[in-house]
Amino acid sequence: MKPEQIALVLIDIQNDFWDPMSGGSKFNAFPENVAKLIALSRERNYNVIHVKSVFQPDRSDWMLFYRPEGRGQIPCIADTKGIEFPEFAKPLAGEKIVEKQTFDAFIRTDLGEHLKSHGIKTLLIAGLETSVCVLFTANSAYLRNYLPLVVSDACADTEERHKNAIEMYGDLSFKTITTDQLANDYQSVKKLIETFV
Repeated sequence: MKPEQIALVLIDIQNDFWDPMSGGSKFNAFPENVAKLIALSRERNYNVIHVKSVFQPDRSDWMLFYRPEGRGQIPCIADTKGIEFPEFAKPLAGEKIVEKQTFDAFIRTDLGEHLKSHGIKTLLIAGLETSVCVLFTANSAYLRNYLPLVVSDACADTEERHKNAIEMYGDLSFKTITTDQLANDYQSVKKLIETFV
């Protein structure tokens, strides 16, 4: 297993998603864990990829159920502060940024092409929200024959949805690890990767 075959895929860590959650005590450690995960990935020369949602205000690229007027507000409208990354998750120059308009970061994006062109086999997946875009992207990665490792303490959602997504889909379409495990027990992560890749 080579470091260049591993990518960190950060999902929707944007102001419009994080700000409403940031007061919840369950995920107070989320910014610290994400920052630690990013720093560790950069130090180990993993391919760091930032995925963000960006929608047009005219609803032309909104998903089906959100298109009709009065069906709720869409976050992350283009050219607003909501699409920006909070300080703890800001990309460095040269790091890949993928823009999406669906729950799945592979749909109508160049994420798959980027992973293939870099020979990536394993994805460390973290971000927002666990039960939606993290889950859809992890499932999609698995179906494309990547090994998805969801970094559970670097994901956030409502407490119940986070717990349910991890319990229902962990070991079905992804494996879970933690930032501490990646930092301090890398041999177990390496063994997990080498079992499947």
